[in-house]
Amino acid sequence: MAEVTQPSLELARGLVDAERYEEAVSVLRRLDAEDAGAASGVGILMGRVYLAIGKPAKALGYFEDASFSSLDGEGEAYLGLAEAELALGDLGKARRNAALALRTDPDLVAAHLVIARADQRAGRAADAFARLRKLRGEREDSEDVAVVMARFLASTEGAGPAIVELEGFLKRVPEAAGARDALRRLLWSIGDRDGAIVAAKSAEASYRRRGQIGRAEALSSWLKAVSPAAPVKAGPGEATEPTGEPAGSAVREPPREPPSPRAQPRAPVESSPAPPPARKITRSAALDRPEPFPIEPGSPILTGSGVVMEGGRSIVTNRHVVEGISALYVRNGTGHVRKARVVKMSSDDDLALLEIDKPFPEGAVVPLSDVVQPVAGRAAIVMGYPMIGLLGDEQPALTEGIVAKAAGLANDPNTFQLTSKINKGNSGGPVFDKRGRLLGVAVGKTDSAKVYERTGALVEDMNIGIKGGRILVFLGKKPSPETEPPEMSLEDLYREMLPRSVLIVGQR
Repeated sequence: MAEVTQPSLELARGLVDAERYEEAVSVLRRLDAEDAGAASGVGILMGRVYLAIGKPAKALGYFEDASFSSLDGEGEAYLGLAEAELALGDLGKARRNAALALRTDPDLVAAHLVIARADQRAGRAADAFARLRKLRGEREDSEDVAVVMARFLASTEGAGPAIVELEGFLKRVPEAAGARDALRRLLWSIGDRDGAIVAAKSAEASYRRRGQIGRAEALSSWLKAVSPAAPVKAGPGEATEPTGEPAGSAVREPPREPPSPRAQPRAPVESSPAPPPARKITRSAALDRPEPFPIEPGSPILTGSGVVMEGGRSIVTNRHVVEGISALYVRNGTGHVRKARVVKMSSDDDLALLEIDKPFPEGAVVPLSDVVQPVAGRAAIVMGYPMIGLLGDEQPALTEGIVAKAAGLANDPNTFQLTSKINKGNSGGPVFDKRGRLLGVAVGKTDSAKVYERTGALVEDMNIGIKGGRILVFLGKKPSPETEPPEMSLEDLYREMLPRSVLIVGQR
């Protein structure tokens, strides 16, 4: 007679680690019905399942229940809350819950990584780097640390240093499938197709040996999409990557949701009331799961960034992002996808206006009254979707700097210079100050090598934006009197502007 496996948290955890989510949910449902004492563990593992299949809002509810249920596993529950909030774009809450997780269990490396990711996304590059460098020294064989360090280096110094970082780590830990997968993305981003394919095959084999079948199947699909039988031609746009290949894409959602773990609510914690804002702020709620782009898996794509204006149906971006594109889609930071078309392009500035088929939800608009001119010394925060093949395309990232000069190269009056880092994919994205006003849109950066060849002068990279006043001229609008709303923290700015910044995806 076959032995019947008894449900247990250990069994469920093993199934989650092996990405056998439907089986894990079946075990967790039985545990929830039979063992009231397992409520906290059930909630944590259900949260892990929903995080893995890209539903952070549902995961958040399970982690909240788990944090209320018992002191056992409290650190894991706080970590889950932090990871879910990071996925939903609430950087402040993500950082606070990660700190609570570390206070409960100092050995939770993943909590350090949440804080580093939040710092990086919010433009605190120095803080993120210091934390990761310390972690790398303490845990030199941690795959998670190596991958996040590589992502950080790619976004701040470029793909080269990130590749060196991962190759050095893989010499010590050759079976690190996640690190090899990250190397695959980096090699693809610099056009090393053969190297990316070799890395993908090695990562797929390692995932299978580790029992992570869902990730192995996702890489198998990617390899089929870029095989010689189905070549991918890179166009001259900001970035190209076969679609439909993120880790976990082969994962099926649990068939039905089990009852929420039983929990005893804690007494509410009193907090001092926030001062009333100087203007009405309407935030658009993030979707439980970002809507996918309606593009055939394996198709080459070109990407850029943009900003939502005027009634929620207009998108301003760079002309060079959309020139020659036949099919256009946009997705904002809260996960809503819209089909777009080019309405007009400027002959004087690198600007284009898109119109989407239906407006974004309320709150997803930069009002024209918030468009101002850049002033030297004012904070300049670039928001956009750089290097999506490595950093992901679900939410934008910030880079912080200042307006270095209120005129562009050769004193061009229509552009301005800023110290904020701009990478491929940032083109067309908004540049805000700390009061949430739109200073302009990012264009790109100077080519130091070309300047040296032409003039003999070696100059530092300088990033360029198109002034807010030129956007108003392009739209045929008059400037409004400049207001002085209160300054925001980077976390608050990020959360408010999340629905207003869009990823633009096009096909020729």
